[in-house]
Amino acid sequence: MNPPARDLAQYIANRSHIVVKAAVRAENEQGELLLIQHAEQGHWRIPVGRMRPGEAIEDAAHRELWEETGWTASSMILETLHSGPDLRQLHSSGDEDYYVIALFRALIIQDRLVESRVNSEAGLKFFDPSSLPLLNGLSRLLLERSKMD
Repeated sequence: MNPPARDLAQYIANRSHIVVKAAVRAENEQGELLLIQHAEQGHWRIPVGRMRPGEAIEDAAHRELWEETGWTASSMILETLHSGPDLRQLHSSGDEDYYVIALFRALIIQDRLVESRVNSEAGLKFFDPSSLPLLNGLSRLLLERSKMD
């Protein structure tokens, strides 16, 4: 009989990992911020995801923007780099991830393709930075920190 994985976890040392992520502060020509709505939880967020092995961080930002919105940006400008104890995620196994997140700024040129997906069932919308909706914790933290820098 094999014991469940959760029971084995007590005999294995907990691990800490450094996880590198790319986040994109994508704006339109009017300076509005592009956000993605989480389908099940309802909160909004900026595009963010893990860098893959062998991938440049700027390429990860381009890929995340494309994967999460279907759009590309002609340039990604590194705005800020974030790390620290408040970017820690503790897993139920006891393992922990410490994030290092590069926040890039990108300009989305609004054309018919962009207009057709914004405010649709795709869960994409541009917001005035002074009146943002409920954001997930990570997006809120990154946007607040970038204001201070």
